[in-house]
Amino acid sequence: MSKLVVKKHRPLEIILVVVVFSAVFSTVVWSLLDTTHWNFIKKRLLQSEGSRLLWEVNQSLEAENKKLTEQVVMLERSNQIDNQVVVRLQSDIRTLQDQVYSLKGELEFYQGIMSSTTDSKGLNVQGLHIESTDQQQLYRFKLVLTNVAKSDRVVEVTMDMSIEGMNEAGTKVLSLDEVIAGSELKRDIKFKNFERIEGSLNFPEGFKPLRVVVDIRQKGIKKPTIQKIFEWPANAG
Repeated sequence: MSKLVVKKHRPLEIILVVVVFSAVFSTVVWSLLDTTHWNFIKKRLLQSEGSRLLWEVNQSLEAENKKLTEQVVMLERSNQIDNQVVVRLQSDIRTLQDQVYSLKGELEFYQGIMSSTTDSKGLNVQGLHIESTDQQQLYRFKLVLTNVAKSDRVVEVTMDMSIEGMNEAGTKVLSLDEVIAGSELKRDIKFKNFERIEGSLNFPEGFKPLRVVVDIRQKGIKKPTIQKIFEWPANAG
């Protein structure tokens, strides 16, 4: 014969178990959610920190690039200035060389005058110095007259000059009035021992000078005219 077993119903225990289980489950789930949440936040923070660092590096590189660009511009300007200085110095050197060459020729001219005056007496056309200029067909000249005498008496002379040369038509003689450039040249001269006459000659296009004829007429003497012919210097062009 079977026995009937009667069990007591314990609703409070069941409720307690359910509550405890729910709490444990909630804690585990919250823990998992919390961990995931903080990992996400940490990741975002790291990403944010990386972005900030990249931005700072980018700003630094941009600043360095700007600085280098400015240095390049300064160097280019400095190089241009250096080139300008070199060109100017080269031009100055050429100018000085031309001046030295001209002065050397003039020095030789006056040395020749000094040596020749030791043997000359009375009025003389001592020398003619001609040099070219930067302009074609334009030349400068220096004519030197001397008067070696025992007295310091002033002599009065009239100077004239003509230039013999060639053009397309053949032989051509130009008077001083035709070629004198600039201000009018003084022809009537008074001096004692030494006189230098300076001026510029401007020849017409196509004229090639070959020689210069200088005439000096002295007042008050029996032989009034002194003439001297100078070959056109090759270095004058």
